[in-house]
Amino acid sequence: MTIPKIAFAVAAALVFSAASYAEGQGSSSAKEGGAAKAVPPQPRIVEPYKKQGLPPRSSDPSWGMYQEGVELFGKKRVGEALDTFKKAVEARSELFSRCASDVAAALDSKEAKKAKDSFSELVLLLAARDLIRQDYDVIRTRAGGSIVDEMMLLRETSPSAPLRGLIDASLLVVEERGMSRLGDSLKALEKEVILLGSYPEAEYWIGKAYLAEGELRLAELQFRRACDMAESLELPEERYEMLDALAGVYKTKGDLKSYETTLREIADASELFAAKDEYYRGSMERTLGERGFDKFMMLFRVEQAYPIRAYSELGDLYLGEGRTIATIYLAAAVDAILSRSINDMKIDEPDYAYVSLADMLSRILADKESTRFAAEMELWKDLELLGESLALSGYRETAREIWASMTAAGAPQPWKRRAEEAFARLASASRKPSP
Repeated sequence: MTIPKIAFAVAAALVFSAASYAEGQGSSSAKEGGAAKAVPPQPRIVEPYKKQGLPPRSSDPSWGMYQEGVELFGKKRVGEALDTFKKAVEARSELFSRCASDVAAALDSKEAKKAKDSFSELVLLLAARDLIRQDYDVIRTRAGGSIVDEMMLLRETSPSAPLRGLIDASLLVVEERGMSRLGDSLKALEKEVILLGSYPEAEYWIGKAYLAEGELRLAELQFRRACDMAESLELPEERYEMLDALAGVYKTKGDLKSYETTLREIADASELFAAKDEYYRGSMERTLGERGFDKFMMLFRVEQAYPIRAYSELGDLYLGEGRTIATIYLAAAVDAILSRSINDMKIDEPDYAYVSLADMLSRILADKESTRFAAEMELWKDLELLGESLALSGYRETAREIWASMTAAGAPQPWKRRAEEAFARLASASRKPSP
């Protein structure tokens, strides 16, 4: 669930200097083992939570433990996975506790007062304990302006404490977070070391393990714990995946208030449901209801993927309560799914443009990957419910348009049957008795 923020070549080089933290040794001689393999072709449909592969981080043992836990969980060896995730959390905490101690020692030095908040200045001042200025200038020239290369070269001189500890801690933070998060700030380094002591990704999987064992209360507490550590996530958007899991626990427990609140937290963080976009949402709903679904899709695109599930579940919840606010949530879910499918179709057909819902659904059903994606994202359910919500709001013609399109495209069962039944109910309700 994590993606490094620097190039693989740099990350591999950093393993050399940071390995002593994990191994308790003075140095390491790890080198890149060969040319990187070509990236295989990506799937035709981009998944809602796309995650890229990572190079091994031998300097951080917790990363390997985390990956092992995920594999064990996938093999349904839940107990072993749970133990492995807990070990990963412990290893991460111990590793960055040592980093924090080393950074604290450097910040307590007399040189730190002169350096103020400048990392590079503190390195220069501490290096003066071991090197004459001429030798240091040679290192800086060889580094070519790269602070990472400069630290690597300084480390080769076997500097004394606290510079060595500062270098090792800094390189490990750069490996995990990238240099852009630090800049030249000692305060930023101190903050990142503290944040990296938490492992919310592993904490989240501990919650999944508890959930798999039927321990709802433990799962709830663990998902909350992971969410509370969100600032430590390498990919901040993964907090929404954690919130979605927490919402699922509330739904299972029958705590619909907490279920709604948690889903709203996901949805309200999206661009569409930001307070400033209230007029935009109103325009979307009016266009959909008054001008029809096809006009709606031609004018509006919902591009963010992470809130789709929250949109869908909120729409379902509100429709069950008879609340017309369900319409905008279901419309957002359907639009987001179709927008992603349209973007995918443009890979093979660059000139493709949306024509009609019936045509779009037929294209989805004609492609295996698109069909799988639509089923996984519950497109058919959301379409049928969107029709119900529109009818409830008085937009009967658009409801008919959606259900007729599902029927004409041959939507999979039971959704085709439900669309036909909904269409028939609406027609029956609209039929006036003969005079």
